Amino acid sequence: MNHRITKLAALMILGLSVLAGCGDATPPPEGDPPILTGFDSLPKEIATIEWTPTPTPVLSGGQTVNVAQPSVTPAPPRPTATMTSFVGIFMGEPTSESGETAEPIATLAPYVFNPGAGGNTTGVIPGASTTGGACSMPVATTFSNAYNTNANLQQRLGCPVNGGTSVSLVTQPFERGNMYWRDTRQIYVLSSSSQFWQIADTWQEGMPADDPAFAAPGGMLQPVRGFGLAWRSNQAIRDALGWATLPEAPFMSTWQDFERGAMFVGNNNLIYAIFPAESQHSGPLSP
Repeated sequence: MNHRITKLAALMILGLSVLAGCGDATPPPEGDPPILTGFDSLPKEIATIEWTPTPTPVLSGGQTVNVAQPSVTPAPPRPTATMTSFVGIFMGEPTSESGETAEPIATLAPYVFNPGAGGNTTGVIPGASTTGGACSMPVATTFSNAYNTNANLQQRLGCPVNGGTSVSLVTQPFERGNMYWRDTRQIYVLSSSSQFWQIADTWQEGMPADDPAFAAPGGMLQPVRGFGLAWRSNQAIRDALGWATLPEAPFMSTWQDFERGAMFVGNNNLIYAIFPAESQHSGPLSP
């Protein structure tokens, strides 16, 4: 009996040993396991990245990471070099690398604006002095006394640009001035207040000589033809001159052009100087 119990216990111990050996084929390591440091010591997770045309946030380690790149601020533009314009004055003789083969500097020709009509002049006039020296062209004898004894007149007129000439004029006196017509078909209006107008004569044969709407008071006249058209067409002239006091009359006169105006003999042999650029006249002046 005891023998049978002993044999049964031995079989149970053997069975338990076999079951234990089948549970784990790898024997446990001996001693302490290795200690990991640095990056290897961190826990590892697998993240799945999906590539798209535009970068999008991805998961990394369970956290959202923005992979978008920061915008780049452009650098300020650099200034563009430009040429600086300047005005200079040439001094001394011209020089050139080519010496005598260099082309001469161009010179502008003098320019005269309508001197025959008593107009103003522009630029340098041949034979005239603009620096205060003696004029190379003499003043006509008819005007020499009035011109040479009046420094203000000399300054305003400048030097003569021709020797003077005989011209055909037509004149008409008004309440406060005179109108003159010259053979160049220019009308010169001289008021008693020293105002001056120069107007082209645009009246033609066949046009009305006057206008019945302008009724002159007793003893006065409405100017006609070229004088009348200029007078009726310009309120300032009508106000400055008033009504005509006598009919128009032709006569022969002397005319001389200057740098900045002209001198001529008006009615009653009185001398006038006109300054177109100033819209002024001076006179009558004593011969």
